[in-house]
Amino acid sequence: MTPLPRSASTVIIGGGVQGLSAAFNLAEMGQTGIVVIDAGYWQGGASGRNGTLIRPGFASTAWTELFMLTVAEWKTWSKRLGENVMFTQRGYSVVSEKAASAAMLEEATAMQRDLGIRSRMLKSAEISDLLPAINRKRVLAVQHQEEGGVAPHHAALKGLRAYCEHRGVALHYRTKITGIEVTDGRASAVWIGDHRIDAGNILSCAGPDNPDMARLAGVEIDGFGMKIEAMALEPTRPLIKPAIALIDSLAYFHQTSRGEVVGGTEVPERPRMSLRVDVPVMAEMARIYLEMFPQLGPVRILRHWAGQLHASTDYAPLLGEHPARPGLWFSAGWSYGFAGAPAAGRLLAGAIGKGHIDSRMKPFALDRFQTTGPIIEKGIVLA
Repeated sequence: MTPLPRSASTVIIGGGVQGLSAAFNLAEMGQTGIVVIDAGYWQGGASGRNGTLIRPGFASTAWTELFMLTVAEWKTWSKRLGENVMFTQRGYSVVSEKAASAAMLEEATAMQRDLGIRSRMLKSAEISDLLPAINRKRVLAVQHQEEGGVAPHHAALKGLRAYCEHRGVALHYRTKITGIEVTDGRASAVWIGDHRIDAGNILSCAGPDNPDMARLAGVEIDGFGMKIEAMALEPTRPLIKPAIALIDSLAYFHQTSRGEVVGGTEVPERPRMSLRVDVPVMAEMARIYLEMFPQLGPVRILRHWAGQLHASTDYAPLLGEHPARPGLWFSAGWSYGFAGAPAAGRLLAGAIGKGHIDSRMKPFALDRFQTTGPIIEKGIVLA
């Protein structure tokens, strides 16, 4: 590992998909002197523990415009990074089991189509063709977004890391930030033990540790810790074509090219912050899988894991400079952080490197709860 520098143009805290996306975009813009610091090991955080599903359309304009950008960025990453991130646009289907969610999907589809997304409500015959193994007795309506899909996290992170290393971004894993220095009200440096790095800007992409990073700089950010769990089933014959969200059952999954069904079910848990998996959560996931796709009944569970995130109180990301601490930026509060990383990296790089606050980032400002108010988004799959 190269020695820690004494100064940096931008110090990025967190070397997962969010931090590396920001570093990639800053380096692509021509910025040098970028340093990424991560307390954990490579792919050890939420970036290596997620469901890898990606879609452009949600129920609110703010979310939809942000994720339209993220899908557009995902489509360019392989070429720009010089590595195959394996983004596959197999489509994304949102399944409704109740009248209220069906009505929400109808309304959201109209908004998405107005914005240019190839989104539609499926007719009965189309549901049978696209989801032949689903329990039709449980399905009231299905919205299908043609441009959605999946991207395995290991491929995306490998490509980001390779690009950053090639462009001279200094990556330091197993290195813990112990302090953030403030000079005349501005975040001006980070400390790793007794080593100081002078920083033009500091960007925290630290996932569940984002609130702690804010406190090191003497400020607070909105949100709370949350644990999510997922599992993979043993390989089986192809049963599920698109990525799927069961909006009422709070479940999401897809079938990999190897035949594994991978995904999770949102179940409120205590304690919130832990990497220990719980049998009741596994049982709930298995129950929903079995009820919605009965042919999965004989299939065994291959792996089961947990991850941690920091969610904002409206579950929307917190993007931008802290209003009370200039020089300290955040990509925090994410509940769809892996999927949204390409958009976040591009928008934050534009703000940090060029001083441009894009209109698609403005609704997600850290102080929105005191100014414009929370973002109401009914199309997410969260407990």
